[in-house]
Amino acid sequence: MNHTKNGVRNMRRWYTEIPALRSAYPELQVLSCHDEYLLPTMFDVDGLLVGYGNIAPELLVDLIEAGKARDYTAAHAIHERLLPVTKAVYHRGSHMEGTVALKWGLVNRGILDHATVREPLLPLPAGADAEIAAAFASAELGSVVVPA
Repeated sequence: MNHTKNGVRNMRRWYTEIPALRSAYPELQVLSCHDEYLLPTMFDVDGLLVGYGNIAPELLVDLIEAGKARDYTAAHAIHERLLPVTKAVYHRGSHMEGTVALKWGLVNRGILDHATVREPLLPLPAGADAEIAAAFASAELGSVVVPA
């Protein structure tokens, strides 16, 4: 199956390009990689290719199902539940900071033991780990068991 990933992060382009792709290639599988714009893209995609899936896969599966069902109320509720996590991880100064914040999210969920940062990435400001942990707690995203 052929697929495309749209990650331009320009919603004006999204609302132009996705309908054009669907019209020209009806069998094309469309994947969003808009970690920070999940809700507005959820109703136009077949799936996701997002780093967010590492930290909250269970809620993203629910979000995809709500989008495919055109259930805006359910999708919006999931979006609101995840919004503190979205802000703590992805609404940062740069995409590179989001990568480091994502590591802290993985630590918070018990998937990684540490959030070691290697060049060219830089550590987040002091207290960011606690901010990220608080966001995960507010979204009720606890630790997971990772089989050995």
